Amino acid sequence: MEKVIKGHVWKYGDDINTDVIFPGKYTYTVNDPVEMGEKALEDLDADFVGKVKPGDVIIAGKNFGCGSSREQAAVCIRVKGIGAVIASSFSRIYFRNGVNVGLPLITSCEVQNAFEHGDEIEIDFEKGEIRGKNGVFTFPPFNDFFFGIIKAGGLIPYTRKRLGI
Repeated sequence: MEKVIKGHVWKYGDDINTDVIFPGKYTYTVNDPVEMGEKALEDLDADFVGKVKPGDVIIAGKNFGCGSSREQAAVCIRVKGIGAVIASSFSRIYFRNGVNVGLPLITSCEVQNAFEHGDEIEIDFEKGEIRGKNGVFTFPPFNDFFFGIIKAGGLIPYTRKRLGI
């Protein structure tokens, strides 16, 4: 994971729940992370899987990831190469699952109204800046610990690396 990413915006609204991020019908039948990625946002945006590019960013409103606690909803977005998810707020469990799997999550109320679907976006995690055609928006920069978790691909790989196991 780079400290600066560039991509395009995938914009969604409020209350995007885990059932539309990763459809519940696959919860017990899809176990491979790559296959999970092929189901990402299937019930919300039929174009997402075929058109998303590494480094693209999801921008959403309040309560992103509400619903069930399924970890697949964070995994499927991460394996598609999403550079970050920016939302006005996240469900507590989704935020934790995102950290656990190494998905960069940024809370910002300003950003949702400043970007449209398809806009170019740049995020500097070290400086805490989100840049686009409508300006620069700030967020608390990722510290070395948090960035280390993201770069390692999640909390478990980060811990294993730090412990040398």
